[in-house]
Amino acid sequence: MKRKEPGEGRKKWRETVADFFELPRELLFNLPRVTIIGNIHFYLENYGGIIEYSEDLVRLKVKEGEIIIKGKNLSIKNFYAEDIFIEGKIQSIEYQ
Repeated sequence: MKRKEPGEGRKKWRETVADFFELPRELLFNLPRVTIIGNIHFYLENYGGIIEYSEDLVRLKVKEGEIIIKGKNLSIKNFYAEDIFIEGKIQSIEYQ
């Protein structure tokens, strides 16, 4: 008999609700949502905090990992409990 992982039933229920109501999964699962405009603006929803910040590197905590933004003259323009907006010359973005 296959043993269920803790929370597996809750995850399946959330998937069913998302499908039924045609809701974006990031709303129910608290997944990070990224919007990038060219190589100058970066907007992230559902982040957990700032790990590291300098004008060349920004590391952000997200569910099950982190997002690393590398570039030049990076600056945090706005940040709230779950959203952050970064400007600068973005050279790379990594999701680990």
